[in-house]
Amino acid sequence: MTVLVYSYTIYHSPNGYLGTVLLRRALMNVPGVRLVRCPIYIPRDRGVMIAELLGGKENRNVGSYLREDCRRWSERFSIPFTYPDPEIFRQRAARWGAAAFHREELPARAYYAADAESRDALDRALFEAAWVEGIDVNEPETIRWAARRAGIDPDNLMARLAEPGPESEVRNALVEFERLRCPGVPTVVVNGQRFFGKDRVDWAVGACRAASGPA
Repeated sequence: MTVLVYSYTIYHSPNGYLGTVLLRRALMNVPGVRLVRCPIYIPRDRGVMIAELLGGKENRNVGSYLREDCRRWSERFSIPFTYPDPEIFRQRAARWGAAAFHREELPARAYYAADAESRDALDRALFEAAWVEGIDVNEPETIRWAARRAGIDPDNLMARLAEPGPESEVRNALVEFERLRCPGVPTVVVNGQRFFGKDRVDWAVGACRAASGPA
């Protein structure tokens, strides 16, 4: 029996990045499990933040705390991590409002456009672009950078992500994210159970072990 682990994130989420790295590491020691990555996007009419997507707002102290907390997690678990200056995020957010795609739609489309055997490498490269290299995953040149990093032809990937298939997949991922009532990113779903946050990876892995039965 194969246990499917659904992982919902966006690429420009520090918690999503750290949580996904930790999840991948933990699942390496669990047989009979398959990780299904489900990158989503944020429709422009919902805002630019995950909190806005879900109908709320971040309070004024969240940003500074998140920077502090993510630094601790990256150091504790030896995860390469660079947090861009807040002003950089504001500049990017202004660009996203006028971009051809919704926020996070371009990298998510790229993921779904990649061949199955290349998705894992591209997924890692997109996170690396955002949180190691500090570049905006919502820019076409960043997608090309990540494609080369993953051993994928960048021109072919850019052509494929504009096709109906990847567009449909990224929209379906958001529909599932909302149907499952995911409270934010990262959310991991195992047999209908939701585990929200980078500090719930162990709990998600425990659910996988319980579902897969005796070793």
